[in-house]
Amino acid sequence: MLPLTLQQVDELTADVAAVIAPCLYNPTPEKLNVLMRLYKTDPNRSLYACVDGDSVFAIIGLKRNPTENTAVILHIAVTEERRGQGVGRQLIDDVLALHSLAAIQAETDREAVAFYRSCGFAVESLGEVYPGVERFLCMTNCQDKCDRASMNDS
Repeated sequence: MLPLTLQQVDELTADVAAVIAPCLYNPTPEKLNVLMRLYKTDPNRSLYACVDGDSVFAIIGLKRNPTENTAVILHIAVTEERRGQGVGRQLIDDVLALHSLAAIQAETDREAVAFYRSCGFAVESLGEVYPGVERFLCMTNCQDKCDRASMNDS
């Protein structure tokens, strides 16, 4: 796989909206605009996109905790045609490195648990957070990922 280039997203374009919309429950233009405003006004939030030509094919959004040097993945999505190529895993590795994070976590549904496990995250059930919906907390730390990366480089 070719290296990805992360670009910080500062405005809600049609491409960005199309990629991030599946991350939201009942996405509407109003919800997308509020979301983008949060990324633009909170200095601890960052939204990044991977672009091929003029087309966005993946996004990752974070909320950093500078005091603890950690972050929470708020949004992560890869277009259907680019899934299964390691793009999501590389997004996580790249933001860990970009921000020199000690750890990163995400809350997700059952559908994404296998993805996070394949990226080396520990997963624990949070139980039924919403009626009929089990949620999961996925956690990893940079040291684990850095140790695995250096073993793969040898």
